[in-house]
Amino acid sequence: MAPNAAVARVPLAVTVFMAVTTSMLLAPAEAGLYSDRDALLALRGGLQDPDGALRSWILEVNPCEWTQVTCDRVANRVTEITIGHANLSGPLSPELGKLDQLTKLWISYTNIQGTIPEELGNLENLNSMHLHNNSLSGQIPASLGKLKSLKQLHLQQNRLTGPIPSELDGMSEQTSVNLSSNDLCGPIPTDGPFKNINSSLADNPRLGGNC
Repeated sequence: MAPNAAVARVPLAVTVFMAVTTSMLLAPAEAGLYSDRDALLALRGGLQDPDGALRSWILEVNPCEWTQVTCDRVANRVTEITIGHANLSGPLSPELGKLDQLTKLWISYTNIQGTIPEELGNLENLNSMHLHNNSLSGQIPASLGKLKSLKQLHLQQNRLTGPIPSELDGMSEQTSVNLSSNDLCGPIPTDGPFKNINSSLADNPRLGGNC
């Protein structure tokens, strides 16, 4: 009976091993998704949303099922946020800087106010940042100059002030930068992305003068 019992135990051992291995492989992905969810809930929690544009953003629902959110289904991580023409007000949460797999951040045509969090400079995989046509104020964070993968930086039609950070000169010449229709001042940059004909600094009356 002992040999038969040993044979019977082999499949069970294999099953347990596979279950443990699978759990270990899934754990990091699940932890990453939970972190993404918490960052998005922090954004939602600071916003006024009278029309319920973000009504699907609730704890009980997988964030990959939320509207305005796109995930990489293989990695199980949030990769895109696309919010436009929504009646939202309030600040952008610094927690957005924890979305380390984010490639697209598009929040435009809202009434979001406050400053651009410097933590957005941590989004090293970001390809496009569209925060235009809002009511953002304050200075452009120098930390955005760290975004070496960025191809589009569109911050036009806000209330941004102060000089353009010299750190942005280090971005690729291929990066499209639109900072038009703000209240920027100080030197007009000519290096890096500001050589790009698709970049725009128009309608900043104080740009080129003292701040």
